[in-house]
Amino acid sequence: MNKQHKLLHICMFSSLTLLTMASINKLLFITSTIKSTHHQKAKTYEWRFGKIHYTKCGKGTPLLLIHDVIPGSSDYEWQEIIKPLSKTHTVYTLDLLGFGHSEKPAITYTNYLYVQLITDFIKNIVGRRCDIITSGSSASIAIMACRLDESLFNRIMLISPDTLIHTGKVPTKRTKTLKFALELPLIGTFLYNIMVNYCKIKTDFKKYYFSNPYHVTPKLIKAYREASQLYGSNSRYVYSSLKGNYINFSVSRALSEINNSIYIINGSDTADYKQIAKEYQKQNASIETNVVYHTKHFPQLENPTELLKHCFIFLG
Repeated sequence: MNKQHKLLHICMFSSLTLLTMASINKLLFITSTIKSTHHQKAKTYEWRFGKIHYTKCGKGTPLLLIHDVIPGSSDYEWQEIIKPLSKTHTVYTLDLLGFGHSEKPAITYTNYLYVQLITDFIKNIVGRRCDIITSGSSASIAIMACRLDESLFNRIMLISPDTLIHTGKVPTKRTKTLKFALELPLIGTFLYNIMVNYCKIKTDFKKYYFSNPYHVTPKLIKAYREASQLYGSNSRYVYSSLKGNYINFSVSRALSEINNSIYIINGSDTADYKQIAKEYQKQNASIETNVVYHTKHFPQLENPTELLKHCFIFLG
């Protein structure tokens, strides 16, 4: 009888725990997206793996902006520079599959998946060769897409690209285990909400992404938090692929083989920006580099005026 009582208590406790976790997950998804900070005047590209949210504005030669792939990334990242750039270019932005307002299917996200997305988007939506500006880890996507089909790309600007060592990281037993845990139906969602929350996003911006922590606004953090919660629990799949190193791809060889004009911009307060520049120039000596002073990972958000000066010079 005692064993039956213990078993009953264990079952009741487990059920209550799971119910609590489910309730917390649902509450977080609802409260994070109840008041949208993202623009809704956008178009939809019906891609074969899911609907892609994108925008188009301005007139002139086409320019595609690709956001970073950190948790909460979306085309919101470019909000400060879209309008000025649209005076001389037809500016396209998109939310990569698994990010922002684009669909978030329960799949493994890889570098090649995004390479296909970018090439298809340029062929089917942009319709002609374009310039491209990337942010953070999306640099490897653009480089590999250019290596696949150089005819689609003109000039390439890489803002705060990863080190070549980081791009070469591959899935390991540990990262595969973490990916598996994050993709569990209930526990994985709970883990995701612990690892990607308002306080964590705010801390990362103040510590790693912005040079001046006082430039980090509540509106900015809310926008990233909201984007990380759209489509509910499916948000965890792209995060699990990111943590599993599935989105990485070594671009050293591709850098040495493409002939496009490449320009790297880093924040001057990024600790290893000089080393990053040397790594890329070692693979391709024609790569130009420069810095936006008093910024870190996101000069387009922290000091858009100075970044725009570099954009206009590079894009002519």
